[in-house]
Amino acid sequence: MSDATGTRDDWERRLEMVWADADDTRPDELRSAMSAVLAERADDDARVLFELASVEDFLGEEAAAIPLYRESLAAGLSAPFDSQAIIQLASSLRNVGDASGAISVLKEISPTDPLARAAEAFRALALYDDDKPVRALRTALDALSHEVPMYGRALGSYAAGLRSRPRIRVIAVALVVKDGYVLGEEYAASSVRRAFLRAPGGGVQPGERAEAAVRREIAEELGATVTGAGLLGVIENIFDNEGRQGHEIAYVFAVRSPELESLPRDSRLPVLDGDTTVGWYRLADLGADTLPFYPAGALDLPRGQG
Repeated sequence: MSDATGTRDDWERRLEMVWADADDTRPDELRSAMSAVLAERADDDARVLFELASVEDFLGEEAAAIPLYRESLAAGLSAPFDSQAIIQLASSLRNVGDASGAISVLKEISPTDPLARAAEAFRALALYDDDKPVRALRTALDALSHEVPMYGRALGSYAAGLRSRPRIRVIAVALVVKDGYVLGEEYAASSVRRAFLRAPGGGVQPGERAEAAVRREIAEELGATVTGAGLLGVIENIFDNEGRQGHEIAYVFAVRSPELESLPRDSRLPVLDGDTTVGWYRLADLGADTLPFYPAGALDLPRGQG
């Protein structure tokens, strides 16, 4: 064994000892013990940043841990610690109320990663907190199906067949219109429906006003800032959603956003907590018989007001 390897192994052993003795009721002792071990490396070392983040996370200081996790990943944290950092970052984001951010971060975990199942468990928790209970249960059952070979096929099949129970959904959506084009989130065609567009936005949470909801949703889903939001109208739609009845009450806002308005005409912007993208579509090309835009009637509001 080389001196370098011996030194590295000794450092890892001392690090393990710090964690073995960790007690969240004695935060100063844990921080002091960890600092003594980490002092042997540079302050901007990826592993140092990761361990510092883990300490703050362990002590329930998620807000302090989050930037340290991000810095450690940006500094090139190596495996297996990079996957651990992603999962722990997602968990911290969820704990501070950013479930959409957690869902987005967990996309970075490959399905072949040794921690993929753990990542799916945390994704299920984030989906539940993001008001997506069916997707949360589906994700959890799908992950579990790989661990129970005897019933895995049945669990996977039942998970895929889960559907939301009928409910009235209150949403707040953004209409971003520029030079005859509108920003739309595209959903691919399926075996039972054609492709369609939706205005970016999402559910209004209990105790949240609709304008606050549209600002939050644009920040969470697209990472963009809303500098202006004017209510155009409220639309109620009852519709068929692949054989199931859907019922939405939509607050439609005319939104100004520098980041969204500066998106090039031929570019796509990924939805951070989903698998879709948004882009510009010519208003003249949209229609029920061509490319539908939802909520139905939303595009008539700004047109009706000039």
